[in-house]
Amino acid sequence: MNTWKCILPLFLVVIFSCSPNQKKGEVIYFSGRIANAQTDSIYLLLNNREKGFALDFDGNFSDTIQLVDEGYKKLSIDREEFIMYLIPGDSLILDTDLNQIESHFKFSGKGENKNNYLVDKTFKTDQFLTENQAIFKLAPQDFRNKIKAFHQLVYQNLEKSDIKASFVKKEEKNLNYDFINLLYTYKDSYAYYNPAAEQLPINFLTELDEIDLDNEDDYKTYQSYRNIVLTHLQELLYQGFSADALLQKIKSPSIKKGFLIC
Repeated sequence: MNTWKCILPLFLVVIFSCSPNQKKGEVIYFSGRIANAQTDSIYLLLNNREKGFALDFDGNFSDTIQLVDEGYKKLSIDREEFIMYLIPGDSLILDTDLNQIESHFKFSGKGENKNNYLVDKTFKTDQFLTENQAIFKLAPQDFRNKIKAFHQLVYQNLEKSDIKASFVKKEEKNLNYDFINLLYTYKDSYAYYNPAAEQLPINFLTELDEIDLDNEDDYKTYQSYRNIVLTHLQELLYQGFSADALLQKIKSPSIKKGFLIC
């Protein structure tokens, strides 16, 4: 489901397997079956690295992930992308059929509730943007209001679920980062959808001033935050800032690493 994602920097691919001397609690078991797969592997983007899972002839896979920090990660299956939330110690089983993916995509096991919510959120977001293609022709404030109303509905449904309060709190923050990502999409496509309109003001993305763009914990935790930070840094490069000057200002080791390999 790629309708709403921003154009992001490419990550350096690092395929990695778990060491036998891992610390307790750092392993996630991930297995399942992907029916009608047109590829021989699927991938999990884990911050600045990637983990591959080989599929057998029938679409089955099973492997472990070494992960110290919990957070939002991206699952790539053929041309489809989904956000997952992984916690060390989880054990997840995925069952899906790519020929009927919207009706047949479900996680089971430890960590299933939050990940099934995220899958449902992906489908609903894609459907919302598909059914509201004219949304990018709206005036800036009308666009903001439309997206905020949609996210508020998503969050209200999450609050009514049986998902743990700790994840609900993280998802509330994540929805704000999702919102800023959509503002980036709106900004990048504004001239295309509104050729006769005035240019967007320079300070259109005031939301960037309200968040810390050098936050180590958020970079490790939130996929949307990683997208925002790396996109913002690339914009600064296009504006003439040198990579060395930007690196000197960045305090977060993880952001520095992500910037260096983008």
